[in-house]
Amino acid sequence: MNLKALTSDQLLSETKIIVSEERRITAKLIDHLTEINQRLLFLKLGYSSLFEFVTKELGISEGAAQRRIQTMRLMQDLPDTRQAYEEGSLSLSNAAKLQSHFQATKKLGMAKTIEEKKAIAKNAENKSQSECDQMLFKLSPELPKPERTRVLSPTVRELKFSISEELFKKVERLKELLSHSHPNATLAELIELLVTNHLTKLEKAKGLQPQNMTKPDENNLVHTAAKTLPVGIRVALPTAMKQQVWNKANGRCEYVHQGRRCSSRYQLEIDHAYPLALGGSNECSNLKLLCKNHNGFAAIEVLGLAKMSSFRK
Repeated sequence: MNLKALTSDQLLSETKIIVSEERRITAKLIDHLTEINQRLLFLKLGYSSLFEFVTKELGISEGAAQRRIQTMRLMQDLPDTRQAYEEGSLSLSNAAKLQSHFQATKKLGMAKTIEEKKAIAKNAENKSQSECDQMLFKLSPELPKPERTRVLSPTVRELKFSISEELFKKVERLKELLSHSHPNATLAELIELLVTNHLTKLEKAKGLQPQNMTKPDENNLVHTAAKTLPVGIRVALPTAMKQQVWNKANGRCEYVHQGRRCSSRYQLEIDHAYPLALGGSNECSNLKLLCKNHNGFAAIEVLGLAKMSSFRK
């Protein structure tokens, strides 16, 4: 189509039609994401979350993926918002902001009722992003601003987040106590110091230290301990055994689908490859490391959805 051949009225008319069609298609995409989420297809394909599936499998940018997923959750909770979006009275950005607001208030123990959510969503219609932000701030001024990250260079990121006055005082006190070893430490330097120290301790506790640091008799200790564990009964695993499972998996989910291994290192849990409920053993050969989502998904595949319905709540 030669756009230059169109009159100004035709150009404007077709542009409005395209915008309306874009909203319709986006709503249809959200419908598909809802069904994919319900079927847990993203887990079956080896992704630890719907967000990872949308960004990596579908190639949608992180910001766009977040807005669509948050809008999907809002529409599941408040079906009327779907029509408001398609009609153009509720923007995708504001729909996502509403869902984030509802999640934040729930986290602080101030969950909104369905009727309250409906009223807030209705009030957000035909508002700009700035107007929506102002409305939500007036409703809950005590909510912290959302954390934001921005890439400044291949080696530097900018982080923005708010903290309580109590935490700020603790940070200042920490600076005072570290003033000899770390004079005039910046916040970035303090965070690096604390994270590095805590990370080292946690990785060591999980058994993720370098292979050459493993005790020579550790394997024998693990196998000896495993022989004493009952079959088909959930028991507390010896620390050495848990460390070996973490070390074997390199601290990463071991779920694999068609050669694609889940990349998650979040909320990792030790699982039994052959379930205890079916007579599986507690030996290391039957243990694997899975993220929380894939652990629940594995249980659904083996034991069925009826027994694992609480996993989807």
